Amino acid sequence: ELKNSTKGNTEYCSLIHVSKRAHAPQPLRYLAPQHCIRNHCDRQHTMRVLACILLGAARADEMTGAIYVSRHGVRSPYPPGGTGWPAHGQSWEAWTSAPVKRAAEFGMTDHAFKTQELTAHGKTLVKPLGASAREAWAAAGLELDCERVKTYADDSTRDVQTAKLWLEGLGCAENHVDVANGSLPEMVPILSDDFVQPNGICKVATEGQARGRFGGDVDALTAAHAVGIDEVQAALEMPSDADACIDLPDDVECAIASFPYQYDAMPWHGLFGGPLYYAQYFAESWMFEYLSGLDDFANHKLTPEELVRLYGLHVAIMGFASNYFNSRALGSALLAYVAVSAREIVRGHPENVRALFAHDTNILYLRHLLDLDWIATGWPMHAAPTGGALVFEVRGQAVRTVFRAQSPQSQHSGEGTVDEAVLVIPACGVELCPVEDFVRVVAEAVDADCLPAELRDALIRGVSVREDVCTGMRPWLMVLGAFLSAAGGAFIAIAAERR
Repeated sequence: ELKNSTKGNTEYCSLIHVSKRAHAPQPLRYLAPQHCIRNHCDRQHTMRVLACILLGAARADEMTGAIYVSRHGVRSPYPPGGTGWPAHGQSWEAWTSAPVKRAAEFGMTDHAFKTQELTAHGKTLVKPLGASAREAWAAAGLELDCERVKTYADDSTRDVQTAKLWLEGLGCAENHVDVANGSLPEMVPILSDDFVQPNGICKVATEGQARGRFGGDVDALTAAHAVGIDEVQAALEMPSDADACIDLPDDVECAIASFPYQYDAMPWHGLFGGPLYYAQYFAESWMFEYLSGLDDFANHKLTPEELVRLYGLHVAIMGFASNYFNSRALGSALLAYVAVSAREIVRGHPENVRALFAHDTNILYLRHLLDLDWIATGWPMHAAPTGGALVFEVRGQAVRTVFRAQSPQSQHSGEGTVDEAVLVIPACGVELCPVEDFVRVVAEAVDADCLPAELRDALIRGVSVREDVCTGMRPWLMVLGAFLSAAGGAFIAIAAERR
């Protein structure tokens, strides 16, 4: 921090601070030596010397902040219907002869159920996520201060609910959650999973591009997942004369696999309505039943292990949803925000923990842009489960990427144990990615045409902290920082031996 004695307030070094509310601190441009006014140069020089020494003395892997990007918790299922669904397949009853679960089974009010809020059981799973984060971060050296935690949520009620419950688990129940809507429009491109910059240049995948991701043969797509689609149909107890099949020709079997594919450009449909989308919808809905603690999930037709395997149909659809084109169009703003935030935290921004709550699509856009792979305990590869989070830990002057999630079994039982997987960004190549390399990787991965102007400018204005703070420092000052670091380490080692 730099203290401005003439104005009597504290300023901080920042490239971008998205919130423009009255209480928010305002950005301060870093001042290199050539920008110094003579009267203030000595004071600024002194502050830069101290910053440089502290940077040299800090433990290289000590955690100083985090950007936490989370999916919401367990929600009620959407009903079938709408764009991409058959005209006569607009309800559960049109597909199944089995009893259909409603609000009461999920322990919800009718309104909460119909608007896909968190289920009663799902709410109990979120606080452990916050508590686990606090414990892990404390072990890594982060001294959590709730006044320095900034939390945003997409404008879905379940996202806001998840953010508030997570803050309770973190120990920051009094913190406010800023919602990305009309009152905070600058966060909408960052947290929305379907916002496209309205410049005519940034675009999601066309039908040709979407088909090109799997070769274009939709019959082959159905064939590749035929076993899973048939298993879903059997568990669904779909009658041979189901109402949904009224839309099929008379000489065609009434089966999920018989429906045609239709491009609908909706990311969460995998861009196509059709057999794979319908089958994964039912599999995901049954997973919500299981994660909500219900024992009669999937009409008693599946074991938990079989359900997880069929959930792979949902993961496949989300892979199409988060393809190269969609990830650049719909995920670039979020990834750029992460990079700019990491650099701000390294530079000492007071808001050193930034938590963002949105959807699985948001996390999967980041996965594709950074070329990440993960297997969360109990889930298919690349699943972004309820409550799962991609966490960018700021450690020293580097970024460590972690995926945190609760297994299906842990969510079902209510235990809520959180597992963690440490990831390596391929373009960086190491677990602790130097922040300047991380920013460079992000800048190369995103589509600049899909970024808000202020965020784009902040991203490309990238110089490392050592270059920015320590440029022009005499060599002996740099050596002093290294000496203090070594001396501190030796002192700790000696003290530990004497114990």
